[in-house]
Amino acid sequence: MNDLLALLTDKRFIPHGHCYMWRPDLLWTNVIADGLIALSYVTIPFTLLYFIHKRKDVPFDWMLAAFGVFILACGTSHVMEILTIWQPYYWLTALVKVITAIASVITAILLVRLVPAALKIPSPQQLAKVNDELREAQAELVTTARRAGMAEIATNVLHNVGNVLNSVNVSAQVLYEKVHTSKGPGVAKVAQLMKEHPDDLGDFISSDPKGRALPDYLDKLADALAVEQQGMIAELAQLTRRIDHIKEIVATQQSYAGNASVLEPGSLRELVEDVVRICDVSLARHHITLIKEFSDVPQMPLDKHRVLQILVNLINNAKQALDAGANRPPQIILRLKVVDEGRVRVEVEDNGEGISQDNLARVFEHGFTTRVDGHGFGLHSCILAAHEMGGDLTVQSAGPGRGALFILVLPLASTPDRVVEQSA
Repeated sequence: MNDLLALLTDKRFIPHGHCYMWRPDLLWTNVIADGLIALSYVTIPFTLLYFIHKRKDVPFDWMLAAFGVFILACGTSHVMEILTIWQPYYWLTALVKVITAIASVITAILLVRLVPAALKIPSPQQLAKVNDELREAQAELVTTARRAGMAEIATNVLHNVGNVLNSVNVSAQVLYEKVHTSKGPGVAKVAQLMKEHPDDLGDFISSDPKGRALPDYLDKLADALAVEQQGMIAELAQLTRRIDHIKEIVATQQSYAGNASVLEPGSLRELVEDVVRICDVSLARHHITLIKEFSDVPQMPLDKHRVLQILVNLINNAKQALDAGANRPPQIILRLKVVDEGRVRVEVEDNGEGISQDNLARVFEHGFTTRVDGHGFGLHSCILAAHEMGGDLTVQSAGPGRGALFILVLPLASTPDRVVEQSA
């Protein structure tokens, strides 16, 4: 250690000041310049280290640290340039330069390897553009959700469709397996065997062991193919029902989200009659009696699409409740009457399976359904539509097996700017 220290501080050389001939102007110019460079080179790495310490999210912080070491080593070499003017510590200067060279080479190699990854970092302009696009997309989604009243529905719709799609995928896989393992190719084998004996087919069937086995094989093959056909037909029926379910979900969703609320003067009684005509065939097929109790209702501002959607949905719900209800003549009573000077009331009452008290409080919740094949947002969409028109939708039931009564209340008047006057 002493030998190394003696080597590094060997004074047998001539101080660098002799090269400047000890001229003050030249000497101090170099001292001041090297001193400022050294001060800067010491300040820069500590600034970088402070920055890295404060900003933990900076990518490639290790590269900044490598630059700091390299710059600090460079600054130290400038300090040695000042020192050797008076003290000939050239071996110590050489050691500092070797350390600086090693730091420089390592930093250069790391930088070359880093450049491809660094080029992938988005520029501030690109980030600003992406952020603008994200803000626009977010604003558009928020606006659309608010306009359609679908903010809480979107996620559940995807969930419902996804569940049905899983079932569709299962059916498709079952059909694939049935086709893949089908006994159908056996028909081709029989046909090929018969082609090989076009002239002696009778003798072949009666005499040859393979021919004698052919009728029995054909009987078994026919039975197997019949079973396969029945299985495929049943699976295809399941597949069709599931696809129809998806179409129902999407169609219901689109019918609500794709139409802005527009009010125009019209007859609620005529609209209710349209609903009856729409549902008539379906109700007759299920042997359901529809009783109409209509009072006179004046012209009023109507969002015809929303009202039609609500009433069709309520009648379909009543029909399903009657299908699962008690053994008594199924009937639906449809009432229309003015409640007071400012409101009109439409009632849909059935004598079906009824609603328990626990379910009564959840009927209009999104995603709630008691049916195996239900999607759970029909009534939720209805109550949202009623509220958008300034009305309300409520339900009453005395309990299981005692029917249900849905009540739609709408205002007889609306603000002028929401009414589209019909042309004369």
